[in-house]
Amino acid sequence: MRRIVERLLVDETISVQRLTLPKLIRDSPIASLDPIVGRTILAARRRAKVLIVDLSGDLSLLIHFKLAGQLAVIRPDGLRAVAGHPVPKPDGMYPHKATHWTVTFADGTVAYYSDIRQFGWIRLMPSEAVLDAIVAFGFGPEAVGENRISPEALKERLARRTIPVKQALLDQGLLAGLGNIYVDEALHAARIHPARPANGLSDAELGLLYPAIAWSLERGIEQGGAKIIHSRAYPKEGFPAVHAREGEPCTQCGVTVVKLRVGNRGTYICPHCQPEPTA
Repeated sequence: MRRIVERLLVDETISVQRLTLPKLIRDSPIASLDPIVGRTILAARRRAKVLIVDLSGDLSLLIHFKLAGQLAVIRPDGLRAVAGHPVPKPDGMYPHKATHWTVTFADGTVAYYSDIRQFGWIRLMPSEAVLDAIVAFGFGPEAVGENRISPEALKERLARRTIPVKQALLDQGLLAGLGNIYVDEALHAARIHPARPANGLSDAELGLLYPAIAWSLERGIEQGGAKIIHSRAYPKEGFPAVHAREGEPCTQCGVTVVKLRVGNRGTYICPHCQPEPTA
């Protein structure tokens, strides 16, 4: 999503904005999105799963798409870029019934914010307030990107936790940016059972887990988000390998993928590649 904004919307000026779901801005420091009209997008950045869009006139938008958010940008020439949840259909008509915010730019480009679950949020604030707003979330080090956590720091943070490793990796205060899909994929790639205690991993296992975390997120970014519809995966080039593929063969060994619950989260594993802990 950040890359789409950076590629297609930076230097574009907003001419119209239309919000049809007011609860999206329920916690916004500025209670209306009307002040963005006439502003130009200067930059797009990210912290954890929060998209930060900087506008002219010292205003910034913080956007969290949560579980089922989607960003679609369609230019006048028909070029479109879509990332996030696969509903609305990326090649379908916009706005969709789940589209709650439409932003039209001076050149005719239109950006659509859709969210079938309505969990996401948008906050408009002075740019100088962004740092404090981000700090208040208490995010841990990044899981991917230039400033991602070091192997040593990951080992140190996991060593403090006795909870299952999956729960630890989902904790945004321990490591920022990982969601349910990508934790399942990282643990499968590293051949680690998600119920293993976080502080019980060997150095060899940590050596496999560290690159697997970045790999899982990078694959997701390449795809604009893994395609999961009604708890069923539609893999692209073998990804996702296990998440939402219950009853289907593991891409590595052919054993049937099973679903279990870890920390009250639906979790998918290969019983052969990720053997259950004996104690």
